[in-house]
Amino acid sequence: MFKKHLVNGLILLPFIWLSTGMLILRNGDKTMVAMIIISLITTIVVYGLTTLKRNLSTNKMLWLQLIICSYFLFSYYYHGLSSREIRTFIAASLFLAAFPSSLLTRKIVIIFTIISAGVSFCYAFYFTFYLGLGRSWPLNPIPYGTMLAAISLIALSLCLTSINNKEKVVTFLAFILSGYGLIMSESRGVWLGFIFSLASIFVFFITTKKIVITWRSVVIALILISGISIISKPLISQRLSQTHQEYNDIQSGDLNTSIGLRLQMWLSAPMLIEHHELLGQGNQYLTSLDNLYHQGRISQSLYKAQPPHFHNQYVDYIVKKGIIGLILLLCLLILPLRLLKNASTLQHYITISLVSLFAVASLTDVPFNHGQTIFMYIFWLGCFITTSNNEHVNHD
Repeated sequence: MFKKHLVNGLILLPFIWLSTGMLILRNGDKTMVAMIIISLITTIVVYGLTTLKRNLSTNKMLWLQLIICSYFLFSYYYHGLSSREIRTFIAASLFLAAFPSSLLTRKIVIIFTIISAGVSFCYAFYFTFYLGLGRSWPLNPIPYGTMLAAISLIALSLCLTSINNKEKVVTFLAFILSGYGLIMSESRGVWLGFIFSLASIFVFFITTKKIVITWRSVVIALILISGISIISKPLISQRLSQTHQEYNDIQSGDLNTSIGLRLQMWLSAPMLIEHHELLGQGNQYLTSLDNLYHQGRISQSLYKAQPPHFHNQYVDYIVKKGIIGLILLLCLLILPLRLLKNASTLQHYITISLVSLFAVASLTDVPFNHGQTIFMYIFWLGCFITTSNNEHVNHD
């Protein structure tokens, strides 16, 4: 029995790291590569090439990943691309290729979600309130906020599909903890994506009517959510006031604010992709940015910012990777939804909520540029929704 648990633990090591170290360490995505290698070797030793052959022949998310990796490698040698981004996509593809998805049982998903919620909440609380640093965290609060939102949505999905009261309680608490951590991140774009995802879950719930919720559960949930809302009011009010002030600044012609610089980045995209529409500019976009400044076509504030990305995943992809890159990004968002035909209710909830979150968050950030968020998206939607044995992931 111990040997079986040890082997399963080694195979699940990337998910364990995603739920712990990735939420604490600055370079956790680099360490993830080592975790994936250990998992890959263990899987091949235990299962041989059986799992690898099955995934290569049936996992459509893996097929898309391999296409994306091929195009990214071409772009890297053609006009330069982020090595971290390529490394993350290749590592995630290797994990998808070998991972036996039947190991990702409902019990395991609940354990990972509770651990993730606890670790991420403690991290956010420690730096925000205990050290009094606000959102000046060692890890970038925007992708971290995306991670928190994803954890919260997975926890809510588990809670809604549970028929066990104890399970409902612990998963709902995980939803609350990670949700409050998201509020502490003060990531406005992620807040918008999170709200949109909650609305998507509500619509799916209303249309399917497969889940029964008691009035007692509703009352308790409303009390807890109201309590969190009251506690969070200062943080939310402060962020909303800042947003309102930035909006007024933009109205008066001042584009040197956070939102104003984002608008300038987005407006510069059509000029940057001139003559590079199909393949994009890769890392050479900075040279084009310099040329545009000296031609007087962009502001000094945008020139000085030298943005590493465009605070919009769609714009960032079309500038750096061209129309082909944008199409691959849209496929990455659409394909998981196309794979839900025979999926369980839990798989529907998690897939719809995560795709909604990343699609909307991509309007103001670049979640597919950050190692943590790339692993979060690909692991859950590449491994979890391909689990064909639905009794492992749902009580339906």
